[in-house]
Amino acid sequence: MAKKEKIELTPEERQAREIRKSEKRKIFGNTFTKAVALFLAVVFVYAVTYVAFGQGSTVYEVTPPTVNAVQGGGAAAPGGAAPAEGPVNEQAEAAAKAINDATKAAASGAGYDWARNCQYTKSVDVGSATDVLNNVIKGVDKNASVDSVVGGFIGIGDNKTTIPKGKEFKDVWAYHAANYKLKGTELKASDLKDLKVEGDTYTFSLADATTPKKDGSTPISRLTDDIVVQEEVASEIQQQVGSAIKVNSLVGIYSNIKVEVVITDGKLQKFSYSYDAEVQELALKVAVVGVKGTGAMHTEATYSNFVY
Repeated sequence: MAKKEKIELTPEERQAREIRKSEKRKIFGNTFTKAVALFLAVVFVYAVTYVAFGQGSTVYEVTPPTVNAVQGGGAAAPGGAAPAEGPVNEQAEAAAKAINDATKAAASGAGYDWARNCQYTKSVDVGSATDVLNNVIKGVDKNASVDSVVGGFIGIGDNKTTIPKGKEFKDVWAYHAANYKLKGTELKASDLKDLKVEGDTYTFSLADATTPKKDGSTPISRLTDDIVVQEEVASEIQQQVGSAIKVNSLVGIYSNIKVEVVITDGKLQKFSYSYDAEVQELALKVAVVGVKGTGAMHTEATYSNFVY
């Protein structure tokens, strides 16, 4: 078979070829930058993350530490489950019933205003990788940073909206609507610590919770779904980047939980809560890159101006 002749290109053709190569490199660079930025945004969901890059990096295979949360003087069982309940009084029993009945009635179709403020109490710190990660993110949005990317996902800042009567929360506020909508509470009398009843106003605190689930097994999960669980983080990551990333563990502590409820003639007038949340550990498996992080925030949320 005859050897294929080498085709000599004219200077104009060579220039055109170089231009095409340059354009391909530019397209690849832009695509890669956006992909990395998306990866960072998703991986940083609800956590302040430290990312370790480099040759010889190994995957973190972490067993979550056992952290005890105190409720009524007893230690919490693994997974945030509360210890055995202590004695309760008639006032607590009546308060729990009144709150549960009023919140369920309001959640079934009442209109209301919602406001939520969330702020870091331990700012984002990714160590020596800060500049690298910020440069990648700023390649997509020059005004963005690790702080703003993380903050966007965990709701840092002031958020508010009005839910008209008969509308569902998701009809007005789609992002994380399941977490933020008013929940019909399932509080127990034993949940209401330091209970004070002054006229129509009930104030109380809840016990700390370690990595609570949204199954009603802890006081905070009987109050609200505004908590982060490992399954949510894993699901959101998988939807965005597939199964290449696995969530090995998520260990978080919810503490300083304060609640105020105002009920007039059996109807909810105001419902507010605040808490401190600390992510003690988020461990992911990402190919041969170890991803591990910690962080903390303070959250306040209020539902008010109810319309029945």
